[in-house]
Amino acid sequence: MVVHKHMSKDGRIWLSHTGVEVLERCPRCFWLQYRRGIYQPEGIVSRLPNRFDTVLKNYFNIFRPLGELPPLVVGKLGGKLQNPFQEKYFVRIDEKYGFFGKLDECLVDEKGEHIPVDFKTASSDPREKEVLGAYQSQIDDYVYILAENGKKVTGYGYLIYFFPDHSEELHKGFPMIIHIQKLNGDPKKTNERIKKAKSVLEKEIPNPAEDCPFCTWYDKVKEELSVKKNA
Repeated sequence: MVVHKHMSKDGRIWLSHTGVEVLERCPRCFWLQYRRGIYQPEGIVSRLPNRFDTVLKNYFNIFRPLGELPPLVVGKLGGKLQNPFQEKYFVRIDEKYGFFGKLDECLVDEKGEHIPVDFKTASSDPREKEVLGAYQSQIDDYVYILAENGKKVTGYGYLIYFFPDHSEELHKGFPMIIHIQKLNGDPKKTNERIKKAKSVLEKEIPNPAEDCPFCTWYDKVKEELSVKKNA
């Protein structure tokens, strides 16, 4: 097996929410990523959401030592900001595999139970859309890693959407719609996804998903090159 960035010094293969989501889209791309270190081409991707995450995390950090919730979410969320905040969590599944995750934020209620929070930058009004399956599994995974690390959990988490609103007075500030979605998390589903991921990685390279644009492109190019070579 080729050693790549998914493997650590302890020799484990470290799965993650983002990595396992690739399995949901295409088993072959997932296998190539973890077994060979070959990733799907990224293409043109906006870095604006990453910038939003950084700005929001810095904003929340201002209120952490004060024991207060930021004004943006006061009255919309319960509990206090975890202090000190722990961003990364690792779960050693067995001698060969592990699972890790990074939280955007975490709340702690009056019972000492932890509530994971994830920031989402939306390009369309989130109040009119259903929650993506990947977002639901993200909350499943966050509840899982918290519980596996000995933290008391409520069993649910929050998605906080930030969506730019229209305004005729942008010169007075850019208005944002803040939409909060509460989702129950099911660690059992995370366990099932981990078992499925391990099963795929322990076998030979699988067939691609029929609708995988990367594998379809590759197969077409390979076929074209073969035709030219034999012409």
